[in-house]
Amino acid sequence: MTPKTPTQKTVGDAMALGFENPDFSKPRALAIPVQPQPGEGLADVVFRACAENGFHDLWIINRLLGKQSIKQGWGHSRFARSDFDVEVLAHFLGVPNGVADIERLMYRKGTRGLNFFGVEISGNELMASRRISALSLRERPYAKAIWSIRSLSFDPRTKERLLDRCPECSSVLQYRIAGDICRCTGCGVADFRDHPQPIVEVEDAEGLDFVTNLIDPEAKTDSTVHDDLKSFGKGEIFTLATTLARVIRTENSGGSRRPSPTAESLSLAGSAISGWPKKFGEIVETYASSKDPGQNHTLDNSLYGVTAELRKVVRKELATVLSGRTRNYDVKSQARRAATHVKFWSSPAILDQAKKFGLPVIDVLALYADRVIECPDRRYAERLGIPGGAPHMDFRAFENHEAPISGLVSVLDAVWGSKSSRHPWSQVMAEIVRNGIGVNVRAPSSKNFIESAHTTDVKRIRFICETQETTVDPKATVNVREAKFYLRMGTGHVSCLKRQGYFKDDSITMEEIWQFQEQFISAFEIRARLIVAGIQPPTVIRIGLGLKAAGAKRTLLDLHRYHRDDGEQYLFSIIGKVSEIGRSESKILSDDMQFQALR
Repeated sequence: MTPKTPTQKTVGDAMALGFENPDFSKPRALAIPVQPQPGEGLADVVFRACAENGFHDLWIINRLLGKQSIKQGWGHSRFARSDFDVEVLAHFLGVPNGVADIERLMYRKGTRGLNFFGVEISGNELMASRRISALSLRERPYAKAIWSIRSLSFDPRTKERLLDRCPECSSVLQYRIAGDICRCTGCGVADFRDHPQPIVEVEDAEGLDFVTNLIDPEAKTDSTVHDDLKSFGKGEIFTLATTLARVIRTENSGGSRRPSPTAESLSLAGSAISGWPKKFGEIVETYASSKDPGQNHTLDNSLYGVTAELRKVVRKELATVLSGRTRNYDVKSQARRAATHVKFWSSPAILDQAKKFGLPVIDVLALYADRVIECPDRRYAERLGIPGGAPHMDFRAFENHEAPISGLVSVLDAVWGSKSSRHPWSQVMAEIVRNGIGVNVRAPSSKNFIESAHTTDVKRIRFICETQETTVDPKATVNVREAKFYLRMGTGHVSCLKRQGYFKDDSITMEEIWQFQEQFISAFEIRARLIVAGIQPPTVIRIGLGLKAAGAKRTLLDLHRYHRDDGEQYLFSIIGKVSEIGRSESKILSDDMQFQALR
C-alpha cells in the first residue's frame, strides 16, 4: 500500500502527526477555529472545537497539553485541576483574542476557591460529567458552564431540569467522546432537543433567582444583600446559600445526610439570605432539627465550606435566633395574624433596656411594636418588621431630685392592685412614657424604673387595667426569672412550682401564669388592692396572719399563696370592716386597728 502524502492526510491525521512528531516546534492550530459563546465554559469550547474539526476522541487534548490518558475526559473539574500552557491551548483553538479568551475561562485558584467567571466558588461545585438543557439547546446549540455547577440541577434561565443521561440509551453524558452537542455521543440516536424536561416550580422564584444570579455569567441583574453581608463576595454568599439549602433538604427528608439541594430548598435559602436578617431567622427556626436551644442548629454544624469571617457572622445570627425561647408575639395587631413566632436572643442592648425598665423582655417588645419607643437593636427590629423613627427612651427625663410629695403610690402596686391577672404592663408603661400618667422617680436610685416610679394617678392606671387586655400572646414562653416578676415570688418558689407539676413542660407559658394567678391570691396582691382602694395597708406579714386566722386554704406547697375564692372573700370582708371604722374615725388607721379589722 502506497503511503499517504501530506496532501492526502485528513485534518485529524495531520493534527495527530503534529502532536506526535517531535520535529514540529509547536502544535498546529485547528483547521476550523472557534469563538467562545456567551455562557460557555472552557470544557464546552474544547468539546465543541474537537467535534467541529472531526476529532471523535478528546485524546488529542492529552497530547496537546502533555497529560496522560484521562478516562473521564476533559470536563470542567478536570480543567480546574490541571496545569497547562494557556498559550498552547489558545493557539490550538484559534480563538480570536488569543490568550485573553482562554484566561477569562480559566478556573484559577483564588484565596477562597476557584474562579468561575469572576466569582470564587468551591472546587467541589464543578462536575466532571456533562449536563444539558434541551430547551436552551433549541434556542442556541451551545452548552453553558453553569450547567456544570453541582448545586444547580436546572437551567437558571429556562428553569428546566438538566439532563445528565441519554433519554434513549441511558448512558452518562461525558466529555471524553466529542460530537454534536445536541446528540448523544454514545448511541448517536437521541436528539436532546426532542426530550424537554420538567420545569422546576418553586413558591419563591425571586429567592431562586437570587442564588443563581450570584454566579450566572449571563445574569442580567445583581443579587443585593443586607449591610451585614456586603463585605463578602458573591461566591461566599453562594456557598452559604447552597449550604443552607442542603440543610433544608436534609431536614425535610428527615435524614442525617446532606444531599444536593433542590430548586425549592435553594429558593428558600435565597429568600432567607436576601431577606436577612428577619427572613433568615424565620427559615432557620423552621428547619431546626432540635427545638432545644442548648443544641447547635444543623446549619451551624455544616458551615465547614463557608469562609471563616462569614461563618462568624452566620453563627452570630444563629445565636440571635436560637439562643432564647420562642416568643409567640403579634407585632402589629390581632388583625394581622394570630401570632408571629419570634426567637429572642441575648441582645445586650435590649436586655439592658429591659433591665432598666424592670419589665420582662416580652412586655418591652410591645413598646417597640407599638412604636412607643425605638428598639435599640435594629436587626431585631427588622426581624419583627418594626420600622424605625420612634422616640428613644430617656430614663433621665423622669428623674426628680426634689423631695417626694405625699400621696404617691408605687406604679407596681397600682397595677397589681387593679387587676388579678393579665396585667397590661406595656399599655400602662406606654402612658407613662407618653406622659399620659405622671410619675415621680426619685433620683438617684439603685432600683429600676418601674420600682422607682410613683404616681398620684392611680385612677388612670386602674382604668387602663379594667378596660385593656395585655398584648402578650397566651402561648408566649417565659423563663424562671420572668415568671418571678409576674408571680411576685422568688426564683426558688417558681422552681418548686415547676417540680410539683403546676406548669406542664420545662418552659412556662403566659397562659399558665395567668391560670395560676386566677386560681391563687397572695398577701402582696391583697396589700396592693387595699392601696388602690385608698386604704393604708398593714404589712404583708400581718396580712398573712389574717388570712391564716380566717382559715384561707393554701397551695399544696404553701408558698404564701391562697385559694382565690377564700382570699377574695377575706379581702372584701376586711375592706368592709375598715370602711365602717373609717366612716366613724378615719381612713388612715393604725397597724393595731387594721390588724383587728383584718381578723
